[in-house]
Formats: sequence, C-alpha cells, structure tokens
Amino acid sequence: MVRSMIAGVAGLKTHQSKLDTIGNNVANVNTWGFKSYSFNFKDSMYSTSINGSAGDVLGGGAGGRNASQVGYGTTLSSISTEFGTGAPSPSSNPLDCMIDGTGFFLVGNMINGSFTNVADSGLYLSRVGIFRVDSNGYLVDDQRSYVYGFGLVDGTGIPEKPATKSAWNVTGTPATITQDAGTGDWSITIAGISVKTVNKDNQVDAVRDWISAVTQKGGAFEKLNVDMANYDGFTAADPTNGRVNLTIMAKQSGDSSAWDNILDQGTGITDAGGNTIATIDWGMDADGNQVTPNQTAIGADRVPGVEAEYDTELSAIRIPIDPDTGTRYDIRSYKINEDGTIVGVDAQNRSIAIGQLAIVQVENPNGLDKNDGYYYTPGSNAGRIEAIKANGGSSGRIMGGYLEMANVDLANEFSQMITTQRGFQANSKIITVTDQMLEELVNMKR
Repeated sequence: MVRSMIAGVAGLKTHQSKLDTIGNNVANVNTWGFKSYSFNFKDSMYSTSINGSAGDVLGGGAGGRNASQVGYGTTLSSISTEFGTGAPSPSSNPLDCMIDGTGFFLVGNMINGSFTNVADSGLYLSRVGIFRVDSNGYLVDDQRSYVYGFGLVDGTGIPEKPATKSAWNVTGTPATITQDAGTGDWSITIAGISVKTVNKDNQVDAVRDWISAVTQKGGAFEKLNVDMANYDGFTAADPTNGRVNLTIMAKQSGDSSAWDNILDQGTGITDAGGNTIATIDWGMDADGNQVTPNQTAIGADRVPGVEAEYDTELSAIRIPIDPDTGTRYDIRSYKINEDGTIVGVDAQNRSIAIGQLAIVQVENPNGLDKNDGYYYTPGSNAGRIEAIKANGGSSGRIMGGYLEMANVDLANEFSQMITTQRGFQANSKIITVTDQMLEELVNMKR
C-alpha cells in the first residue's frame, strides 16, 4: 500500500511539471519566435518481487517463469522543443524580418574584425528579427545586440552617379522690344523667337514673358528649362534694345553630350532621340552683325556603379561609407530581400547595398540551451554549427517586413491541459484510496 502512495505522489509531481510546461506554452502564445515545448513521461524505477528464470527441458524439469515487478509511478523523460516555423505576422518596420525555415539569426555583443567559427564566438542564436539601426550605423535587435552577417567586399557596392542635367549659361543675348505698326501690339524677340508682351516699359517682366511663352507646352523650348540668370538691361539711348543673360537646362536627364553645342548659332535643338525641338537664331547686334553669345556648359555624364559583392567571413552589419563624402550614406528607407541582402535608399534616391544577413544552421536544434528572452546558446549536444547565406533551402529564406509568431497550438495545449488535469485527479485518487486502506488497517486493532 505504501508503494501505491509513492506512485501516486510521483504521478502528482510529474503531472504538475507537465502542467508547468503547458502553462509556459500558453503564456507565450503571443511571444515573437517562441517555440513550444512538449513534456514526455517515463515510468519510474521498479522493484522485483519474483525474479524471472529460464525453463528446464530435461526430465523432471520445470518451465520458465517471467519476472514480477512493481513500479514506483512516473517521472520526467524529456522536455523537447518544437522548432517548426511559426506563422508570419506583417510588420510596418521594413527592417523587421523572419526566417522561413530552420535557421537562426546570429546576434550578440561586438566582436572586432571578422570571423568564421560561430560555435566559439560567444554569440547568441535567435529566431526574432526585430532589427533597427543605431546611432553608429550598426544593425541591432531590440535587446541591443549587434546583428552579424556578411559585409561588402572593399570597393564594391558603390552606387552609380547619375548624370546631372546639362545646362548652359548664355550671356550677352540680344533682346529687342518692338511694336507692330498695324496692330499696335508689343513683342519681345530673343534668339530669333518673338512673343507678345504687355510689359514694354518693364524690360525684366518682358523677358519673363518671353521665357514663359517659349517654355510652355508647344513652345520652342518646351523640353528645356530657361531662367534669367541676371539682367544686363537695355540701353538708355534705345530702351527697346538690350542684352540679357539666360540659363538653359535640359529637362530630361541623360548624358550631357546629348545636348552639346545646342546653343551654337543656327544649330537646331534636338532631344536624346534626335528629334528637333527648335532652331535658334540669337539675333544681330546694333551694327547688324550676327551674334553668338558666350556660353558655359554645366553637367556631368553618368558614372556606372560597382556591383555589390559580399564577404565570406562574418562581421557586424553596418551602413557603409560613401567614398565621395567620407561619411556613411544617409539612408532614408530599407528593404530586406529573400537572400538576406539589406538594401537602403539614400537621400539622393540611390540604391545602397548594406550587407547580407547570415543564417546559422544547427545540426541538432534541440541541443541548444535557452537563455532569457529569445536567445539560444550552443549546447554540448548541438552538433555542427555553421553560418551560411540564405538560399531558400532547408535553412530557409528571409521574409522582410514580417515577424515570426509563436508556434503554440492552443487547441492541442488545451486538450493536453484536460488530460493532464485528469491524470492529476486520478493520482490524487490513488493517494486518497491508499489513505483509506491505511485507516482501515489502523482501525483493525480497535
């Protein structure tokens, strides 16, 4: 009877431990990246009442006999982690990400330089990709741990320098204001193009009328930007004749060579496709001589970028330095691709390669030791551990803009809770019945 009491107490303790496990699973149902635990029973030690023996087939011998054993209840066999991938939950932060597979992120305190040995690095493994960029340009998680991956090879990942719009400063351009003898209308003529104006007494506004007319849709300079650089003015002796300075810029971007010499005397203005926009006649000076104003070309051709290449050794991921300015790129937005590459867009709207997240493969994930929060450390039975680049295989691909939800199955947890409760009740009943039998035994002597 005492043995039944011992077995009942063992059952109570073990079922309580299983309920602790279930309670932990349910408590973490909304914890990012949480992996549920399963509690496994095993029967406890046995005492042998009758030993087993083999049969004797000789004359007069007896047959075999099985051993008779009585157990002492149940105890813990193991608590294993279910490493199945949780459901993705959308996030508004573009640097949040999750691994769709069995791999882990590599995070931890700063390690200067690069390395390849993950197991001896002292870093943590994590399934939670809540990432941000700190004040030093490093990628960190919400526990202030640096995120490790593969940095750029020196001299690669340099964005292209787009062509600047071609522009010309044209100085000393003749401008004439005249009145039509028949209609009485006033017009201003620059570069051989006349437009009507009502500002015959205000030459500055008259030039602005000309610019507005020739750059509007259908105008001779429709595809150009024309601005008055400054105003030299009209002569006092002849207030209808003067010179102006203009800045002319192509509205479309592209190689500046496509617009070379477009302001030469009598040269037709063509766009990048070779279509004529307008033919300019810059006019005559006071002596009737044809004038080619002074012009200064401004602009730069496109400089192609250098494609990003990623290192084979691990290091903390950090925004790279702009070789033109010597400072880190001013990143305004981010994106994480399936292969773990992190790309930013800077203030100049250029795509900037930042780094590539590492995915850590663990041969035996159940050999990892759980730390506070959502970190794991390699245990002695974890097996081979190595960092790879995301390739969409069993280790997974990176899903940017998502976080991994807990893989807790509430329906299963609740059903396990019911069976555990009933098991606890049954073991408590064993103790109660054993107590009643002991009470009857004590009462026999009365």
